[in-house]
Parts: sequence; C-alpha cells; structure tokens
Amino acid sequence: MPRGSFALALVLALVTAGIAETGTFSDLSGPRASATAGDTAAAREQEWIVSEIARSMLNAAAYAGHFDVGDPFQVRSVGRGSTGARRFRLTRGAEEYTVTTDRPWMPEPYTRMARSLMADGAGLSVTEDAITDHVDAAGAQTISRLLQNHPRSGVVHERAALLLGLSVQKRVIASATFDARPVLCRMTAHLAIARALHAGGPTKDGRSAEQLLATLASQQPEADAPPASADHPPFWVIEQ
Repeated sequence: MPRGSFALALVLALVTAGIAETGTFSDLSGPRASATAGDTAAAREQEWIVSEIARSMLNAAAYAGHFDVGDPFQVRSVGRGSTGARRFRLTRGAEEYTVTTDRPWMPEPYTRMARSLMADGAGLSVTEDAITDHVDAAGAQTISRLLQNHPRSGVVHERAALLLGLSVQKRVIASATFDARPVLCRMTAHLAIARALHAGGPTKDGRSAEQLLATLASQQPEADAPPASADHPPFWVIEQ
C-alpha cells in the first residue's frame, strides 16, 4: 500500500455528502407490521454504520501495519444479545468479530476489534507510538502530518477525533441538510483505535471527543437511509 497515495488524502478539507431516502409504511396493516418495518430500517442503517466504522479501522490498521486492505468487512445484524442490544457479525475471509450495541457511534464496543486489527503479531498485543509533539494544541495540518507519521499513537487519534467533531459541529449548525454520519463513523473509529492503543484510558482530548460524539450522535434522525457513497481514505481528511 503506497504511502504516497495516503498523503494525497490528508489534504485540509472535509467534504461529506449524504442522500436520505424517505418512505412511509401506511400500506402495512396494523402496528405490528409498522414496528417490524421500522426495526428493519434501523437495522439496515446500523449495519451501514458498523460497516463504515470497521472499514475505517481496517484502513488505519493496514496503513500502520504495511499490509493491503483487501476486501472490506461484511456486516449483518444477527438478532439481539442478552441485554437486548443489537448484535452484528462482521466477517472478512477467515476473520470474524461480533459487535453488540444499540448505540453504534460509541468506541467501546469496537475496542477489542481495533486491538486485534492493530496488533503487531500473534495474540492481541499492540504497541503505541510515543511522540513528544504538543498534540493537545495541534491543529489540522499538524494532526494530518502526525497521523501519517504516527498511525499507532492513541493521543493523535484522539486529537483527530476531536478536531473532526468540532468541524462537523460547525457544519451541522451552518446547514440543516449536512449529513454528519460518515464523520461520526470516522470519529468512532479513531476513538476505538485510541482505546486499543493507549492502555491508560482516554486523555482530556479523548474524553472531550467522546462527549462531543455522543452529543452529535443524539442529534441524528433515526432509521435514515445510508448515504449513497462515502470516501474511504486511511485517515479522514480534516478541515481547519
């Protein structure tokens, strides 16, 4: 996987477009049919969310580990767990993971998967890049460079997630039609990787990013159709 192609992706812009499909279930008979249709729509959207998060983590792991991305994960909703949360099965060749969550824009359910993807070798061991840059004050240009040079730094991933959240917050305020979901998926991936890499728990940036992610996620409409397309660079491009 040539690194030059990734440098092109680390330009200072963030362009996200979403196309929402709408529909009604007025032709279905009875509340039970409507509830089933609504549950199917929610499952479809959540499958897409989990798929995007998994793809982002896989891209970052491939870049950090110098291997080809290959096929993406196939994601299917496979019922609910003992707590009632929805269960998703992710498969890619011989790899298989299960994610259980009713709030897919949360890093914790993906942490174990991120740790496995970022592992250096056998088992679940990972190493974290130790950097001395002032990450907590870094802006878009610096973080883009640091992500390229230190893809295994948990604190850099946390800062990237925070800058993404602040950027999308501005866009949501500026435009009621802006689809924030692809960016929320990227934020979740960054934060899951950060948790996997940094055993000491979230830093101040990480906690702020997770709080911002939860706020932005709570503002999203339920059961929207997935966007028609989304960009998939190894690291999400960041706007100043």
